[in-house]
Amino acid sequence: MELKELLFKLADADGVSGLDGALDIAEKKLSPLGKVNRDNMGGLAVEIKGIKDYTILLDAHIDEIGMMVTAIDDGFIRVAKCGGIDVRTLISQEVVIHGKESIFGVFCSIPPHLKKDSNEIPDIDEMAIDTGLSKVETENIISIGDRVSFRQKAVSLIGDRVTGKSLDNRAGCAAVIEAAKLLCADGEPPCNIVVSLSAQEELGLRGARTATYNYFPNEAIVVDVSFGAFQGIPSQKTGKLSNGPMICISPITDRYMTNSLIDICEEENMPYQREVCGSSTGTNADIISVTKSGVRTALVSIPLLNMHTAAETISISDVENTAKLIAEYIRKAVK
Repeated sequence: MELKELLFKLADADGVSGLDGALDIAEKKLSPLGKVNRDNMGGLAVEIKGIKDYTILLDAHIDEIGMMVTAIDDGFIRVAKCGGIDVRTLISQEVVIHGKESIFGVFCSIPPHLKKDSNEIPDIDEMAIDTGLSKVETENIISIGDRVSFRQKAVSLIGDRVTGKSLDNRAGCAAVIEAAKLLCADGEPPCNIVVSLSAQEELGLRGARTATYNYFPNEAIVVDVSFGAFQGIPSQKTGKLSNGPMICISPITDRYMTNSLIDICEEENMPYQREVCGSSTGTNADIISVTKSGVRTALVSIPLLNMHTAAETISISDVENTAKLIAEYIRKAVK
């Protein structure tokens, strides 16, 4: 229950690049474990001293997709994408504009009766957010460049599934925080741990490069989300929700680490799935593995439906099992 509460707090917090709501929540959870630092990119890391002088970095990006204000009309706001938003989902979507105060708005929708082609999806440049304010009222509160986030709150679904606006990648953040707590439950962890909640992943894997450079670990485990199984999507490109974390097999990931993660799952009877990436992974693992002289890196992903929308959906058990797998790997891998 504590993990679910943490996940909901992280998911509901503001975290479009440039906003610190999610960082503040993460810092409160991590500060009892070690020294917390915020970096120049907008990320956060905690250094946890371990028994052995050997460092493993646990990375999960904390930023979420969102928008930025580009123009202010008479009560209407124009925006640009900040990350890879699925524009198909924006029409009639509720949002929060983070100006001098938080203002609620909704993306306008042209009735299908008035459209020549009801299947046409406008680009975000052609859309507008209605705030209900006059131009003067709007300009007193909102400025060009203010961030805009989805208004959706995380909620429970049937079984252990939950849905929210930023489970990519607050689910990964919750998993690495929980893994660190498990490793510290009985005192010092087996080795030094750096929990890095990196920034600007949605803008091109930017924050993980500098965060890894700062600490240059012996090994790194990246936790992100990946595509959940759904009708019409090839099964080899997806993982099933509630079937455990997806362990990535890729030319850029370390074979020894990957095999060790798989062996632990089979020895401990932990659910897991294999995910094959024939080249790069599209995650922070791509950047971390080539930082400085190179870092041995593994990737573990949490299956997620409706990626890059306000209704991303995951299974809580997959987050729990991801945390347990990471903790067990560190206990067994560090001798």
